[in-house]
Amino acid sequence: MRKYKVGIIGTGYIGMVHLEMLKRLNDVEIIAIAEADKNHADEVGRKFQIKKVYYNPEDLIRDTEVEVIHNCTPNQFHFSLNKLAILEGKDILSEKPLSLNSAESAILMDLAEKNNTITAVNFCYRYYPVVQEAAARIGSGNLGEIRALMGHFLQDWLFYDTDYSWRLDPKYSGKANVIADLGSHWCDLVHFVTGRKIVEVMAELHTCIPQRKKPVKAGQTFGAAGNDSEFEIVEVPLDEYASLFIKLDNGARGNFTTCQVAAGHKVDLELKIFGSQQSIEWSHKKPNAIWLGNRDKGNETFYESAQLQTEETRKYAALPTGHPMGYHDAVFNLFRDFYQAVGTKRDKKAPDVKLPGFKDAHQIMCIVDAAIESNQSGRWEKVKY
Repeated sequence: MRKYKVGIIGTGYIGMVHLEMLKRLNDVEIIAIAEADKNHADEVGRKFQIKKVYYNPEDLIRDTEVEVIHNCTPNQFHFSLNKLAILEGKDILSEKPLSLNSAESAILMDLAEKNNTITAVNFCYRYYPVVQEAAARIGSGNLGEIRALMGHFLQDWLFYDTDYSWRLDPKYSGKANVIADLGSHWCDLVHFVTGRKIVEVMAELHTCIPQRKKPVKAGQTFGAAGNDSEFEIVEVPLDEYASLFIKLDNGARGNFTTCQVAAGHKVDLELKIFGSQQSIEWSHKKPNAIWLGNRDKGNETFYESAQLQTEETRKYAALPTGHPMGYHDAVFNLFRDFYQAVGTKRDKKAPDVKLPGFKDAHQIMCIVDAAIESNQSGRWEKVKY
């Protein structure tokens, strides 16, 4: 079996998720990693027997043996490294957000299309089996006309003033934090599940803790709070809270809130869609089920099932009915589809899977930019796709 030669840039929290899930794919070989922390890079290379360890990401991208890039770096590196990878002829699976703004993401989208690059962005939540099922049912008209929707994405990993992350620094995150970090996932779910587009937003972005204690020694994402005795006080200009009213391209209205200082909420992602015939709800707290609401008969709960799901979504339910799949499985489903698309490209065929590619990710960046603009103007702002 021919294996795709893969390089991973960044081996922090999410980079290790990529590495572990790639190990589950039979047609993939991780031949290189790049990591600025030399000691950590060497440790990962030894542990996973990766033959090439780089300390400069550009060197990995220019390695002619590497065919596919996984970009798991902080946000400010997404644009430059993805651009270089496209120009070097690599296919790319990038972390979100795609860039710091929609001007950059538009460049990447156009370059990828021009160079016939297979792209994907890690909007993994759409790859839970029942989320795929919800999209298929809505696409078949089961809900009727979509009238309204609502939801949230809440976490608490920035709850204390001793919690600090590079995501709070505009140098690394641009003009937005939580709306780009968590809000991007929620907006992608809306676009994917409903098949509609967000066309207008009214947003409020808020900094809940304007001063934080930044540890002298950097911690990892979702790590414990820093040691109070070793910190510096820093100003935080970016949002840990955002609320948006939205309009869809069919006239439906909606709203959602995203927050990183919501005590007790770890990864609380929820989407509710109200149609003219039925309602449908999904929560990451119960990721293997969708709730179906009815007016004139009993409500229903549908659980993931390779036997009972629609034909086009069954492949995402890889376990026997009653065995729930989780976050890693959703990431794996995305990776499997991505490499299926890479394979069809190698065989000079059109990809037969729909990925969250750079075009989709650019549209999300347009929503983020519109939210920033609305927060500044205090008005509804159109999303400029």
